Amino acid sequence: RVRSLTMVGMGPTSLIFLKSTTLLLTIITFTSCHVDALSIRSSSASSPPSVSRSEAIRQMTSLFAPASLLSATIPLLLKPNAAHAMYENSPNRPDSGPVKLPSGVTYEDLRPGTGDVVSEGKRVNIQWVLKRSNGYYVDSSERNDGVPFIFTVGDPKGAIAGLNEGIQGMSVGGIRRIIIPPGLSYVEGVEDDKPGPVPEGFGPKQRMRRVMTLLKDVPGESILLDVKATRVQ
Repeated sequence: RVRSLTMVGMGPTSLIFLKSTTLLLTIITFTSCHVDALSIRSSSASSPPSVSRSEAIRQMTSLFAPASLLSATIPLLLKPNAAHAMYENSPNRPDSGPVKLPSGVTYEDLRPGTGDVVSEGKRVNIQWVLKRSNGYYVDSSERNDGVPFIFTVGDPKGAIAGLNEGIQGMSVGGIRRIIIPPGLSYVEGVEDDKPGPVPEGFGPKQRMRRVMTLLKDVPGESILLDVKATRVQ
C-alpha cells in the first residue's frame, strides 16, 4: 500500500519545492544533452560550427528562464498550511497585543475563546502546531491524526515549562501563540516519554534536537507553539 508524501511529513510547500527541483534538473539535463548533440553534428560537418558550446548553452537556458524563475519563486510565496483545521471557524483576532512573562515566555491570543478558562491544576486537551522562531514548520497534532495533547497544567512531567506558563488564562475554543525560549522547552529531550507536546518521527525530532544543541544560546532563538484549547477538566 502506497502512502502519500504528506503522510510521511512532507507538507504542500515541501512537495512544491520537490517538484520545482525536479523541473530544474530536467531543464539542466535537457540543455546539456541538446548542446552535446549540436556539438557532435557541428564537429562532423565540413564547415566550422557557427555556434560555440557556451553560446548554445546561453541560448537554451534563456528559453527556460521564465519557468526556472517561477519554479524557484513559488515556494517563497507560499505559507505552510499545516494543521489548518485548527484555525477554522474561529472568531476574529482580538486587539490585545503580546504579553511577555518574567520568565521570557511571550504569548499572544490569535483568536479569543468563549469556554472554560485554563488554570494551574486543570487537565487540558489541546491541538497544536510547532514551529521554529523563523516560522519553519516542525510538526503538529493534525499531522498525527488530530490526536490532542492532554496534560495537567503545572505538572513538569506533562508539558514543557514554557507551555505550562503560557497556556494559563486562555479559554476553550481560543487559539494562542506561545513563544518559548529554548531553556523552557525541550531541555529533557524529545523522546516519547518526555514533557510535550513531543514531535513525532525522526525528522521532526531531529529538527528540535538541532535547536536544543546548536541554537539554544543564539540570541532571539525560540520555539513557536500555536495551541488551541479544546477541553478543560
